[in-house]
Amino acid sequence: MNEPTNLADRYRRLLAWYPKDHRERHGEEMLGVLLAGAGERDRPSRKETADLVRGAVYLHLRRVVGIDGGIDHRDVLAIVSLLGPIVLLAGSAPVLDRMAAWFQVGVPRSRLMSYLQEIPAAPVWALWAVVAVLSLFRLRRTAAVGAWLATLGFLPASALGYNFFWDSMVITTGWILLGVVVAAALTWSPGPARGWELVGGRRVVVLVAAVGTSLVMVMKSLGTYDVLFHSMAQVANLQGVGRMALWFLALAVLVAGAVVAGGVRTREGRRAALMLCVPVVVSVLLLVLPRNSDLLTVAVLCYGIPVVVLLGLGGVPVRRRAGAR
Repeated sequence: MNEPTNLADRYRRLLAWYPKDHRERHGEEMLGVLLAGAGERDRPSRKETADLVRGAVYLHLRRVVGIDGGIDHRDVLAIVSLLGPIVLLAGSAPVLDRMAAWFQVGVPRSRLMSYLQEIPAAPVWALWAVVAVLSLFRLRRTAAVGAWLATLGFLPASALGYNFFWDSMVITTGWILLGVVVAAALTWSPGPARGWELVGGRRVVVLVAAVGTSLVMVMKSLGTYDVLFHSMAQVANLQGVGRMALWFLALAVLVAGAVVAGGVRTREGRRAALMLCVPVVVSVLLLVLPRNSDLLTVAVLCYGIPVVVLLGLGGVPVRRRAGAR
């Protein structure tokens, strides 16, 4: 009686590699088939072990890219339509950092408008703040129009705000990509009303707190989420290890807020959180790429890798045949 029990335990250890819901539905059936075919053996064969592990990995990969059809992509976009505008507000760090510096030195009110002309991106981020408020009030159509205008606004802001247009376009890669995703989500998904049903008010508050905390940390460290053509060692030497550590902590807080707000218990929530973290992916890429990298190479990587994440890991809706489970 001991041998079958030991053999069953060994099979169960291998089946533990499979997703929990899959084990709950098919685990005992799979175990019965494996035990029936084991014969006199007291342990799984190498072929069985390889087949079971390969099957588990394959199933996890199918779920990652959404091939199994177990994800409602409209719900994913609904969550993004609600939470995305809030995450985007973190990108205003350079503008807020510059304005804070002005107020610290005491800018006269009479000259405030002339100072604001030096930061043409300010209207873009102000518009994103309006979009965030509209999304929270579930005004999907108006928010969608504002999101498309704000996303397009990155182009003139980049042209007017820097000496080199393409450098600035690379720097704002993460925010542009997330802006496009948010605008599309507001346009073609059930919208923030459905996102609110899936997420709830508490998680929205958590995300607002995380974005605000991350924003302050960035302003106290490097002043921006995106550092171009400076190696990690160089930034640490110029800014100090403490500020560098605070900057990484700011990224971690932003990711944690997106994950908690999106919801880790559902596949739709995890997928939405992944999409919301695209700016963080770009921030890390900009910092770890070699300093002497060609701008075109940097642009291809910074736009290409997140696009792969959004289209592949983000999940593209799969058209399923009628009657398919």
